[in-house]
Amino acid sequence: MKFKQLLFVAFIFVTFTSVLAANDAVGIEVKIPQLSERKIFLCYYFNGLIYKQDSLYLSPQGEGVFHNKENYKEGIYLIVLNSNQYADFLLSDDQTLTITITDTTDVFKHTRISGAEQSEAFQSWIDYLNEKRDAREQIQKQYQAFSEEEKEKNREQFQKQLDDLDEEVEQNQKNLIAHYKDQWVGRFFLGTQPVTTGPYPTPQTQEEFNKEFSYQKEHFFDNIDLQDRRFWRTNYFPLKVTEYMENQIEQHPDSLAAAASRLVAKTMGDSITFQLMMNRLIDFSAKSKIMGMENIWAKLVEDYYHKGFVTWGDSTHHSNIEFEYNKLRYNRIGMTAYDMDLQDSTGKQMKLYDLNEKYTLLYFYEPSCGHCIKTTPEIYEKIYRKYAGKGLDVAAVCISNDRQEWLNFVKQNHLEGAHWHNLWDPDRKSFFWHFYDTSATPSVYVLDKDKIIVAKKIDPSALDIIFGDYPDDSK
Repeated sequence: MKFKQLLFVAFIFVTFTSVLAANDAVGIEVKIPQLSERKIFLCYYFNGLIYKQDSLYLSPQGEGVFHNKENYKEGIYLIVLNSNQYADFLLSDDQTLTITITDTTDVFKHTRISGAEQSEAFQSWIDYLNEKRDAREQIQKQYQAFSEEEKEKNREQFQKQLDDLDEEVEQNQKNLIAHYKDQWVGRFFLGTQPVTTGPYPTPQTQEEFNKEFSYQKEHFFDNIDLQDRRFWRTNYFPLKVTEYMENQIEQHPDSLAAAASRLVAKTMGDSITFQLMMNRLIDFSAKSKIMGMENIWAKLVEDYYHKGFVTWGDSTHHSNIEFEYNKLRYNRIGMTAYDMDLQDSTGKQMKLYDLNEKYTLLYFYEPSCGHCIKTTPEIYEKIYRKYAGKGLDVAAVCISNDRQEWLNFVKQNHLEGAHWHNLWDPDRKSFFWHFYDTSATPSVYVLDKDKIIVAKKIDPSALDIIFGDYPDDSK
């Protein structure tokens, strides 16, 4: 090939690759010499999980580039080498950078980033923390090598070294946050900082403790813009939401529900953060094994679905939400139980509120239900016999229309007693299914003496824990 032809081909090649580079907003170059021709993955954090964004095979030299026509969403990303090895890095609006991993035996300590200022700043801070962590370990090793006498003699000196190291790290992080205060890397690091400026950092009395607890609850997210959707793409923020609900709020269903609603309200300036926070808290409520956590999502339905703020989801989604909400609309823990006009086996009228022991066990069942056939005699033998006359009334409500089937079931299982009340509503005048969730049987509610619902949908062993907390003379 003649020289002019070679020059022409080279020109075309350079022009073509230049056009590609101009069209690609993202160019994340990766260099990992030890991983020749190996497949690696670009992943990202989102709402507490890790998702794959892209993948590529490295060249024989262990090099490759993640190209994309438009910027990836800003957040914390990962270069994943395998199931056990990965490197986190921050991705801001500048997404042309080079990530070099010089030693795969310790990826955490041998990752370097160049080309994007905020990504570099993030990695520099990680490197700095590694250095200071090693320094702390060295100080501790020196101290542990001393004899007990030397430890006692040098205790204050070594503690001062550790304190000075902590102060240095804290001050450098403050400087980093201040320098990048209006940029993503600065906001990311600010968000990792706990709020520690309450009125009583070291409370001495119960009153001071309560005030400090209230302050921390109110200001827990002061360092995070809850309308910045980038935080949902970090490795800490979604977990921080869970931490807030589990550790910063009184673990009472109504307190948790109110806190959840307040938290959602702070995200409403951005449609994405609003939806993510709603879904996160509803999911937290639904997955919780703690009784009464359904109050959280019911409160969110009332405050946001019913008021028209939720615009996502089709009619089926909203219908399903409403269907589930109606099951517990009137029977959440902390609510006053709805009174009912019922009949006993002789046809005598009785109200639920006629029962006035310390506890009322409201028990809905069907004689033909397999679980009811097993559970009903178990409750009678293990719970009723143990606590009858000691502060417990049982309202056993049959929801079947077959009177003879009901009476036969009562007789066969010997369900009789001064505090065991066999009841039903043959004419369906009480609308019990509207005020209590009887979509699945058996269905159990525990009411206190004021008919407040204190527990629901629990097995006999849990009932024993509840009723076992009062003495025989507790009536």
